[in-house]
Amino acid sequence: MPVAVKVSINGEGWTVNQQTYSYFANTAARNCMAFGPGVLANVVFGVEIPFIIQARDTINERRTSGGDKFSVEVVSEDNKVQGIARIEDLQDGRYDVRYSVPQPGSYLVHVSYAELGGTAALAIRGSPFRVEAADPWSRHRVLGAVPAKRKGATLSVLDGELVLYGGDKSGVTVCMPGSGEWRWTSVTPSGTAPDDRLLHSMTNVDGQLVVFGGNSLGNGSELADMYQLKKVSANNWAWSCPKSHTPYVRLTAPAGQEPNSTPQPVSGRSSHAAVALDQELLVYGGENKSGILSELCIGDAADGVQVVNWREPVLHGDVPQPRKGAAAACCQGRIVMLGGTGVNAEEQPVVLDELVMLDIEGANELLCTINPSNASGPRPAPRTGAVMLEYMEGQLLLYGGMGVDGKPLNDAFTLDVETLTWQRVYNGSADLVGPQGALAALLDGKLVLLDSAAGSLKLDSICSLDLMCLTNSYNFATKMKTDSVTLLEGLESWVDKQSHSMDAAQNLEKLSGNFDSLLKVMDSLYQVRVKKADMDLLVEQLRETLHVLAADKVATGKLEKRVDDVAHKWDEVKKLQPQVKSSVEPIQASQAGRIRKEVEAFTTRVAQYKTAFHSRPLYKYTTGCANAYPLLDTAAGEMAKLKKECTQYAELASIFELTDAMGPVTAAIKELFEELIAVKDVWDCISMCETQFQTWRRTLWTEINTSDMEEGAKQFVKDVKSLPKKVRDEEVFKGLDNMVKNFLVSVPLVADLRSPAMRDRHWQQLMEATKVTFDIHDPTFKLDDLLALELHKFEEKVGEIVDRAQKEEKMENGLNKLEDSWAKVTFQFQKHKDTEVYTVKMAEEDFEMLEDNQVLVQGMMANRYMNTFRDQVLGWNKKLMAVADVVAILTEIQRTWAYLESLFVASEEVKKELPEATVRFARIDADVKSVLADFKQVQNCVACCNKDGLLKFLEKQQTELEVCEKALADYMESKRRAFPRFYFVSTADLLDILSNGNNPVKVMQHMSKCFQAIDKLKLDAENPPAGERPKGLGMISCVGEEYVAFKQPLPLENKVESYMNDIVGKMRGELREVLRDSVADYTTKPRDKWLFDWPFQIILVVNQIYWCQEVEQVHCLAFELKTAGLLWPAAVLSIAAKQVTVPYLCRNIFGWMSVTVDSPAVQLAAGYFRQSNHWGALVIHQFPLFHTCHDAAGLPANGQR
Repeated sequence: MPVAVKVSINGEGWTVNQQTYSYFANTAARNCMAFGPGVLANVVFGVEIPFIIQARDTINERRTSGGDKFSVEVVSEDNKVQGIARIEDLQDGRYDVRYSVPQPGSYLVHVSYAELGGTAALAIRGSPFRVEAADPWSRHRVLGAVPAKRKGATLSVLDGELVLYGGDKSGVTVCMPGSGEWRWTSVTPSGTAPDDRLLHSMTNVDGQLVVFGGNSLGNGSELADMYQLKKVSANNWAWSCPKSHTPYVRLTAPAGQEPNSTPQPVSGRSSHAAVALDQELLVYGGENKSGILSELCIGDAADGVQVVNWREPVLHGDVPQPRKGAAAACCQGRIVMLGGTGVNAEEQPVVLDELVMLDIEGANELLCTINPSNASGPRPAPRTGAVMLEYMEGQLLLYGGMGVDGKPLNDAFTLDVETLTWQRVYNGSADLVGPQGALAALLDGKLVLLDSAAGSLKLDSICSLDLMCLTNSYNFATKMKTDSVTLLEGLESWVDKQSHSMDAAQNLEKLSGNFDSLLKVMDSLYQVRVKKADMDLLVEQLRETLHVLAADKVATGKLEKRVDDVAHKWDEVKKLQPQVKSSVEPIQASQAGRIRKEVEAFTTRVAQYKTAFHSRPLYKYTTGCANAYPLLDTAAGEMAKLKKECTQYAELASIFELTDAMGPVTAAIKELFEELIAVKDVWDCISMCETQFQTWRRTLWTEINTSDMEEGAKQFVKDVKSLPKKVRDEEVFKGLDNMVKNFLVSVPLVADLRSPAMRDRHWQQLMEATKVTFDIHDPTFKLDDLLALELHKFEEKVGEIVDRAQKEEKMENGLNKLEDSWAKVTFQFQKHKDTEVYTVKMAEEDFEMLEDNQVLVQGMMANRYMNTFRDQVLGWNKKLMAVADVVAILTEIQRTWAYLESLFVASEEVKKELPEATVRFARIDADVKSVLADFKQVQNCVACCNKDGLLKFLEKQQTELEVCEKALADYMESKRRAFPRFYFVSTADLLDILSNGNNPVKVMQHMSKCFQAIDKLKLDAENPPAGERPKGLGMISCVGEEYVAFKQPLPLENKVESYMNDIVGKMRGELREVLRDSVADYTTKPRDKWLFDWPFQIILVVNQIYWCQEVEQVHCLAFELKTAGLLWPAAVLSIAAKQVTVPYLCRNIFGWMSVTVDSPAVQLAAGYFRQSNHWGALVIHQFPLFHTCHDAAGLPANGQR
């Protein structure tokens, strides 16, 4: 409003000049109002419902600017469910509000505003608004061959029919929509059917459904095949498939790898994304045994294609990460992909929310953009396994999937492909779909969901929703254009009614005598009193609504006049209300007492009914569903009458202001209805359980699916637990609880009894435990026949029988495995030397298996259920022990026999020396060879080792071999005493020496073990004639290439220890001769030539001999020099000077000496040693000895003067 401002300073007069200002009042919550579809009594859940907030100021004028901060909260009346709301400031004092609620029910829409300077938000006029959200889905009756619930299936649309495929082995199931019912039909298409599969893709390509990939239900492998399904006539469908798929070159490779230029087949996969591109199929990502894929490929998918030519498109721009479960579709030349499951840096699975745009730029080129910056609108939450379909021209529809918490998402979004604008078009609760989510498809522009009803094992729930039509129907202008007329007509009718009732109060005499007339007047007074605020608000809401509609070019002139007229009449009614109330008060008081007494009597009657109600058969489980429902209907009718009567009394009490009188009876009737509903819920649950249990009971024993039964029974247990607490002490609830729990207990027992481990003997034990006889092999045997045993009463016994069966099966399988395994185990044979005898050996892996199987059999023997297979178990224990014992003793016998054979059979000397042992070994040899020959013929380990008496026979042979070994040991000891060097030779080598004693050529290989530094003797013949022995010509060193020839050949006669002693004597004698000759030769030639003419050890000895002689000469010279008065260092210097040409060199070495090189003594010593050949050098080489020598001679040490 405009205001004039004058100023007064210090209390003096006001200024003459004034300033005009425009004053804007603050927004007042009490004057603001909300109007539109969102605050009407009836709405729907799932879609956004709009309404408008009109801001008003403190003087109740419309605000014309924005900036006010309103808050909107939508919650259910029980405060358990929260809605989603958003507010848009229209900058003209109005605020566009849109909200959605996730499920049907009663909700409160709270609208509040925090006024300037206020501490808390205040509710606007009329807030909270109570709305009832209805279900917008069309739920269809389902008939025909309803498919079973399954995972990993696809739902597609072809020629106006729903096509369900995969997830189980039922093939193709088609649903024909109808006006009243939708009928399922199981079809058998002609042609070669694909392998049953799940997690595949089924894409509509040019009027046919193309199936690609998935997991085989047969062997679990990932598939890479392609099949086309099409409808050839009204009731005929056909499969077709290409004959081959061409490999293609990968242009890209996983991180850290190089692309492979060799063409490779398209990878098998599951949970991939597939998109139709004209007559081609684009496939991206998925999963196989190698992990999550990033492979992107395009293949031919046209009708009748025989060869699928695959190729990888050239990808520009961003590179999407590998993923599975992504939703994808193509629209206007753009491929859109969202979500899926990938892996993070820690190799952990993560649900994605990426929006991936693939723009087709050429015949084989794609431009990839991840999360485009121009995308707007409410972004969908991360999800995997969602469905993306082309919704309408330029728009895609995204529905469902599984969220990051593993729970299903029940929401839908549209995406404008050109502007990349998201819009949430549906937001439902996850509780409204199954745990795995619902299968979704688009049929005639409607979103169709396929799911299972609670507790059902069938996909028996189909609902559809036209999202666009529903959203448009709740457009503000569309909705309010009709609803405002309806609201106005209702307001006019109500005001007219109240006005007429007020007019009747003019005749008080008539009112006092006519209760009906009085009731109308009193009712009018009551209605005006309680609805005054609501009617005032409705008038203002209608005015604001028409104001908005007029701005949208809607003709509202007549409606506005009608609103003004009804508002004027309403004002008149409000003015009359106090006058009428005052005039009828005496009449009202007289009637109120009578009404109170009637209410009290009604209250007593309701209390008596309530007491009797609990004793009715409804609360007895034995009543049965057939009798319970008529009783429920009767009780419902009785209560409806009571409620109607209560309502009438409540109206009278309200009208005559006796509300306190109705409290007890209202509460009692409410409690009665709660109890009726609770007991009906129990009977509904009983009926549902009995119906399902009967269905399961009729299932043939061979067709029982216990996993589905257990899942359904567990759901029933949850349903029972969710029943109201007030009926849990009743007999009917206890009966239901026992029935469900007993069935739930029985289902695992049935599953256990279906174990393949169960044999006829176990069924006999079950019949004995339950005292009931049945034939499990009867083709008509049903689950009901088994449940008649009341398995829940024999839970422990059944568990014991099944446990016995499983343990016995494990034992039986183990015994069968033993039989199969050991039937194939044979010994390994190795030819013994150059004979026809084969030694026996058990393979290392077979020996390990023997040890493992012995432990296995020991475990069977400890099993309390061994009696069933006692003979077999004990038999195998005996067999395996025999194998272990025979193999162990035979290995030892072979080892001993093999090395004794060369002595007792091949050595004539041993035969002569040990005749008795030789005869004994001959018998052993024949027996051992007989056993080995028998083993070679039979070969199987178990058969060989389990012959009667074999082990005792082998033990006897081992004992005999030990006697032979003892005799041989004594024999070897005598040989060692004869030739002590044999003590330093191993037993094996000594046996070889003794066995070849008559053949010195073979003994030569052991010479280095008896003689140090001697490799062998040089013999005059390596292959002497029979009966003759070679002679030794000399000794060959094992170090270097030295050879010492014998002056006379050494005959190698007699026993081996004899000629070995001869070799020792010969070696010593020959070395003495060589040493003597070398000593004599030392002085005859230069030292460097002498060194190469003699063996090295001789050189060392001769060198030491002459060194000692020369040292002795040094001592003599030292004595002579000392006598002549010379010091010892001079003598040393003189000796060293022998080795140089210049005496001055000695001074450099022995600078510590007190004499000079020119002294007569030094010259004398040098000349002396020059005549003594090399002795000076020897003195230098043996210098360490000087320390001993000069100390002994009493001379000063090195470094002393």
